[in-house]
Amino acid sequence: MSYLFDGVSLQNGRQSNMDSLLLKSRLIAGKNAMLAVVCDGVGSLAEGAFASGTAVVMLGKWFDQLQSAERIGLIMRDTVLGINSYIMMEADNNNYNTASTLSAMLLVENDYYIAHIGDSRVYCYSDNCLSALTSDDVSQSGKLTGYIGKRDDIFVQYLEGTAAGKAFLVCSDGLYKLMDEGFLASKMEMRNKRSMKEAVKVLPQYVIERGELDNITFAIVHCQA
Repeated sequence: MSYLFDGVSLQNGRQSNMDSLLLKSRLIAGKNAMLAVVCDGVGSLAEGAFASGTAVVMLGKWFDQLQSAERIGLIMRDTVLGINSYIMMEADNNNYNTASTLSAMLLVENDYYIAHIGDSRVYCYSDNCLSALTSDDVSQSGKLTGYIGKRDDIFVQYLEGTAAGKAFLVCSDGLYKLMDEGFLASKMEMRNKRSMKEAVKVLPQYVIERGELDNITFAIVHCQA
């Protein structure tokens, strides 16, 4: 199993980019693995970027140090819980007002594992069908209800499944809010690096042309047999 992947994080029309993106691949105990993470710092909080940036750095270090793939998905979920506690401690020590969404997809050979909280999303494209794997943590009024960096009692959504032959999109809400899902699906048919680079270029252009001002961050991963 090999992985074709690419992504981008754009400031777009905001004064700063509170999103963070991580894309890494390596061998873990002789198995191909890769990690894609998108975090979206809560823009209404002064130091929203601290939570998103810290989470990405810590998950990257965790991934680099892995020596075994045993129970790796559940360990990733528990690592996210630990990252939440660390960010809360640092925020308290430095008087930061911070929080972030987090969507992390870990692939090991033919399997995927997802840890998610907030309203960033993970999509799967398979058999010409696009579907959201994660659920948004939002109230009926549209208020964000799930995030890291603010409280201890968080619930991290956890999913796992088979990745072979599928394409995945991990994205912040800046990409999907004004996106047409039919257009999105049409760009998820990954054939080679060229088609992936085209998708990375045209998807943000599509929503920007429709008035999107938010930061736009996403990663596309295609699992090739």
